[in-house]
Amino acid sequence: MVERVKKRWVEAFLSYGPAELKKCLGTLGIQAGDTILLHSGFRGTNGFKGTPAEVAGTFLDALGPEGNLLMVSLPTTGASYEYLARISVFDVRKTPSRMGLVSEFFRRREGVVRSLHPSHPMLAFGPEASWLVEGHETTLFPCGPGSPFDKAVELGGKVVFFDTGLNKMTFFHWLEHRIRDRVDVPLYQDEPFEVRVVDQDGTQLMVRTYAFSRRIIERRRDTVLHREMWKTGIVRKGKVGNTKIMSVDLKDVIKCVDDMAERGVFFYDLT
Repeated sequence: MVERVKKRWVEAFLSYGPAELKKCLGTLGIQAGDTILLHSGFRGTNGFKGTPAEVAGTFLDALGPEGNLLMVSLPTTGASYEYLARISVFDVRKTPSRMGLVSEFFRRREGVVRSLHPSHPMLAFGPEASWLVEGHETTLFPCGPGSPFDKAVELGGKVVFFDTGLNKMTFFHWLEHRIRDRVDVPLYQDEPFEVRVVDQDGTQLMVRTYAFSRRIIERRRDTVLHREMWKTGIVRKGKVGNTKIMSVDLKDVIKCVDDMAERGVFFYDLT
């Protein structure tokens, strides 16, 4: 009952459409030609007058034909080592994204490509989409060198949070890989997993990948990074309707983490 009342109130006073969303993105520095990694939370009370697919469509409109839109499409919300240990196959065509409605509808959009990595597959649309996802299945580290996250850095990418928090930033794992040698806790499990993957043509292949270790997962304290991001002023924030939106440049996040590491500050409990 309360949710229904809240939804009607939002629809009456805090609703907005694609034009207003696009304008808000502009105030956050999102421009045509950008490469964006989008994390999203879609709910009935955010005020958007449209579908999850239309949220993605608005971002694509803002980026224009020269821009690239990426979304994670992880097939699990739990620890990757648990997922990889129990699955029999990852089918790039059929395995759904567990990263919310916008991600799943984007996965089904014509022209969107998906990387062949079984634990951290990335979705991409744009002129560099094929290059962004190419070869992800050959990288032993899911978010490390050669991954779509790594390539997004090359393109000067940004992360955008649509009604979701900084704790959803999967790029965090790329940052972990960058500083892994400065932390005494192993980032990955000792041995890689071998997973059967089915590609877009139905061809099967075996993919080897490391999973993040149980010990590192237990010691993560990503709020340490989030506080530093806010403190240094690298997070832009805006609001449209009942939706909060944030954006941050990848290069700024990398510098933030490098500066933290130089001071001996890490986003783990190392006691």
